[in-house]
Amino acid sequence: MEIDRKFAVELGISAASVVLFVGAAYVVSSNYADPANVTDNGSAAPVLQPDGGLVMVGVVGLFVLIMAVAGLILYRASFDEA
Repeated sequence: MEIDRKFAVELGISAASVVLFVGAAYVVSSNYADPANVTDNGSAAPVLQPDGGLVMVGVVGLFVLIMAVAGLILYRASFDEA
């Protein structure tokens, strides 16, 4: 199976965006975890502080915005030229 240039660029942008999103979500969840609700046995997920919830909403919104801009750029890009 041959992968054309457009598909390779789309795949790269998608993978980079998902890695960036997961990394940002990890940073937010580790920095804004509520220390009173953290368990060491792994039976319950840590709870975010109220400020962390707002930051996580910002991370999700930023991810949606990045994907929309990337889609617009890819839509307008010309991959037919060599």
